Amino acid sequence: MTAVVDLRSVARTFAGLPPVTAVQPTDLVVGQGDYIALTGRSGSGKSTLLHLLGLLDRPTSGAYWLDGVETAALSDAERTALRGHRIGFVFQAFHLIGHRTALEIVVLALLYKHSPRRARDALAAEALERVGLGHRLHALPTTLSGGERQRVAVARAIVTEPALLLAD
Repeated sequence: MTAVVDLRSVARTFAGLPPVTAVQPTDLVVGQGDYIALTGRSGSGKSTLLHLLGLLDRPTSGAYWLDGVETAALSDAERTALRGHRIGFVFQAFHLIGHRTALEIVVLALLYKHSPRRARDALAAEALERVGLGHRLHALPTTLSGGERQRVAVARAIVTEPALLLAD
């Protein structure tokens, strides 16, 4: 079985005087169905590693395979497509569009996966049902509690059935 995540000596250093190494050379293999938690004090590189895993940033050294695809040589467009098809994100700030309903927010994630137009609403509604928000499909984020907004973000992340789900 191919690992979902395979990091080999991946490191990230930010330029500056002096340069800052946010992620020391790291090896990590995550298989399908595995759950891992990154823990550490503030400033220890957890979010930087999540950005590397999510293809939002590139490592300064090492190799990263995502679902069997070596990511180093990919163009920005290819990285974006791979991220849209294979990775789900739940950010700390949720990043919900204020003038869209919960259903519309989740449907937007399906555009990146090129899901059939006719299936999008049903898939989004099912994802919202899975997180306990089947009764809030047409609610705007401003009318949702903090926990409900978080669950909309989770539904948006899982609706595409990603190979990798990242939560910060």
